[in-house]
Amino acid sequence: MPPTDPTTPEAHSHDLLLRGVRVHYQEMGHGPTLLLLHDVFADHRAWRRVLPLLAQRFRVIVPDLPGFGASEKPTRYAFTREAFAETLCDLLAGVGAARAHVAGHALGAGIALTLAADHPEIVDRLALMHAVSNPAERSLGTRLPTIPLLGSLVFKQWFGRGMFHAHFRREVFAPGYRYDRATVDAWFEQFYPPEARECAWRTMERSVLDTSALGPKLAKVRAPTVVMWGDRARPSSQALGHQLVRQIRDARWELVAGAASGMWEEQPDAVAEGLIRYLLG
Repeated sequence: MPPTDPTTPEAHSHDLLLRGVRVHYQEMGHGPTLLLLHDVFADHRAWRRVLPLLAQRFRVIVPDLPGFGASEKPTRYAFTREAFAETLCDLLAGVGAARAHVAGHALGAGIALTLAADHPEIVDRLALMHAVSNPAERSLGTRLPTIPLLGSLVFKQWFGRGMFHAHFRREVFAPGYRYDRATVDAWFEQFYPPEARECAWRTMERSVLDTSALGPKLAKVRAPTVVMWGDRARPSSQALGHQLVRQIRDARWELVAGAASGMWEEQPDAVAEGLIRYLLG
């Protein structure tokens, strides 16, 4: 982890009951509120290398989405981007934030887009990291949840530790990057119980693989937006990012050198610098 300012405040963990669902979140720092949203299979720890840097300028709220991390694994939850966005509205109200900057990665970026489109009154500025809002070419491993019967069986029963790590090696980090295996192991332990797998599968099915509902929302986004992409991502992936910039009215492009999708771990200093420059600019 890069060195941080010794005056950086400590992170504090909290839980809120939001419409019957217990949501865990971390809070750190002071200043304008910044909401950070993680991807599928992860939790608030995805931002652990960026958080201390951002907390020097922002009051950062980092939730575990329902079904992930230390948050409740609810049996009656829609697991759509709209449902997650409504929960985050309640979370911001619960922490006394009338408005916030919102940054998200992958699934988190899709939720951030939905929040900005459906609740523009609470989103100041928007940062989207590897947001897939248009049809994209996907690997077999990523498509597995959509295969009738077989997909559900593989995902809930056969998706073991090796496949879990392979997802991060192939889909998140740049080839050859030595990622933090201990953190990914911890995420697998949280994913392993049946109720957690059910939540993850329903999220994949309804909020990750099906992007059809996001297209019409892009024209509704009024928040100034930065689309951040890693320069080590596949060219086809970068093309999707450029397309997103064209589809959002007030959007700009920022390329992060030396990173693929997992820029929050691969290049935390560059990500924090880019976010601070844009969100406070």
